[in-house]
Amino acid sequence: MANQRSHADWMGSLPPVLSALPLSTLAIPGSHDSFSYWVDEKAPVGPDQAIAIRRIAKIPLVKKLMKKWSVTQNLTFKEQLDSGIRYFDLRVSSKPGEAGQEIYFIHGLFGSTVCDGLMEINNFLTHHPKEVIFLDFNHFYAMDVNHHMYLISKIEEIFGSKLCTKECVENVTLQSLWEKQQQVQDFFFLFNWI
Repeated sequence: MANQRSHADWMGSLPPVLSALPLSTLAIPGSHDSFSYWVDEKAPVGPDQAIAIRRIAKIPLVKKLMKKWSVTQNLTFKEQLDSGIRYFDLRVSSKPGEAGQEIYFIHGLFGSTVCDGLMEINNFLTHHPKEVIFLDFNHFYAMDVNHHMYLISKIEEIFGSKLCTKECVENVTLQSLWEKQQQVQDFFFLFNWI
């Protein structure tokens, strides 16, 4: 990483002609299963896996094998942000049988809490006020309405006024977001399942 050029402020460095274009016309670098740089092989297998996989995961060493295909990133959120990633593919789940509303990132195995990951992203944004990120919450597992409401409240609590207002994304520009000091566009297809 020491020799790698930082791309932490690439949006803020764009020429005015590009920052005035709709975001939909810009190529935004993203990552798949963005959070899966760490998964907990000691936790139960996630509800995103078939029953057969959950059963064989009880055999010693199976979770170690699962970890090899569950980890699809080798950079933390901060490292991805420093490298220029601005679109995050997020899959989330509660832990079945766990009391409370806590939500975790998931890809076969459970990762860190969503709150920890979002706070890491928010910290980056605080130090890079012209960078804009896209959070795509697109897979929800073992979550009821209360879990969704908890997730919404945590997103609002963590990002606060940095959250973009709901408007036609085809018309939003970096300049317009900078003027409003908004940095987080979330794609939260929340109640499609109700």
